[in-house]
Amino acid sequence: MPDTPVIDAIHARRSVSPKYLEAPGPSPEEIHAMIGAACAAPDHGHLGPAEFIYVPDDMRDALADVFEAVAMEANPDLSPEIRAQARERSLNGPCLLALVVRIDEGNEIVPASEQWLSAGAAMQNVLLAAEDFGYRAKVVSGARVRSPVMRAAFRLEAHEHLSCFIVIGSATGKTKERPRRTADQALRVWAG
Repeated sequence: MPDTPVIDAIHARRSVSPKYLEAPGPSPEEIHAMIGAACAAPDHGHLGPAEFIYVPDDMRDALADVFEAVAMEANPDLSPEIRAQARERSLNGPCLLALVVRIDEGNEIVPASEQWLSAGAAMQNVLLAAEDFGYRAKVVSGARVRSPVMRAAFRLEAHEHLSCFIVIGSATGKTKERPRRTADQALRVWAG
């Protein structure tokens, strides 16, 4: 395999659970640079489907209220311990970004699938930029991002989707090696 700094960085990237991401987190300038990297993603039609929302520290408790309400929406009989765990998820990690994807379903030139690909590429650029600054990150999603309560909290319109949260910080401990597919497993040759 060719040995280049970019390919090495891509292969070195690892997700780290938010509970193992601590301060320091990225500075405002570093966050700005990460979002600038996201804006370099392929974007057919210049639609800009990806928007990142930074959740500042002084809003994390308010977001914890939303996470708890989302958990209660799914199961009103949750124990206080489970409710506390739901709240904690919004407080983990020193930096929290939400990725909102705006899809123009009626676009005759750029299908929705391409718009989603563009948003995914923007997300990956944020992850790689975070690694380049020396941080680790994790993308978290699940049913909660599609919850009516969560959608209302982020004031989403019908064509907007809260795709995920990205938690960024300094990793404590060692990262886990996870199996990944090889190029041989992911590449085939078209034979007509």
